[in-house]
Amino acid sequence: MTLDYLRTLYDYNYWAHNRVWGCVMALSDEQFTRDTGFSWRSIRGQMVHVMSAEWMWFMRINGTSPQAPLSEADFPTREKIREEWYRVEGMVRATVEGLNPDALDEIVVYHNTKGDEYSEPLWQILLHVINHSTDHRAQILAMIYQLGGATVEQDLILYLRQFEGFSG
Repeated sequence: MTLDYLRTLYDYNYWAHNRVWGCVMALSDEQFTRDTGFSWRSIRGQMVHVMSAEWMWFMRINGTSPQAPLSEADFPTREKIREEWYRVEGMVRATVEGLNPDALDEIVVYHNTKGDEYSEPLWQILLHVINHSTDHRAQILAMIYQLGGATVEQDLILYLRQFEGFSG
């Protein structure tokens, strides 16, 4: 795993997030907050969870272990979520851009929200965050489809074809 590959994955992650945001913004407020029975109940809940997970992991990478995730109650509207979303994205991008190749094998020691200590190589955490976001974007898109909204593709290969000059 190289730093260039990871940076490409993070660029892809935010490209895909922005595509999903386009679908989310087309929903009514009622659709945005409706309990659909998925893991975080509503699309709002899913969006806050994705944002919170990225925030928590990058706080840990940067040396601080948050004691609690971001609260959905603090983000009642899409506008409030997006405001914080872009702040978190800025922190993530700055961290990823500031890494040097040797950092990928460094061990990150952190505490989860229960206070349990864990340690993993940085490269594993960076991949986990991407995988987690992809999983929840898929859930969000399924929820939007279930509500009758328009959805988009989020495949990595589409991003690579569009932005990385990949041709298969």
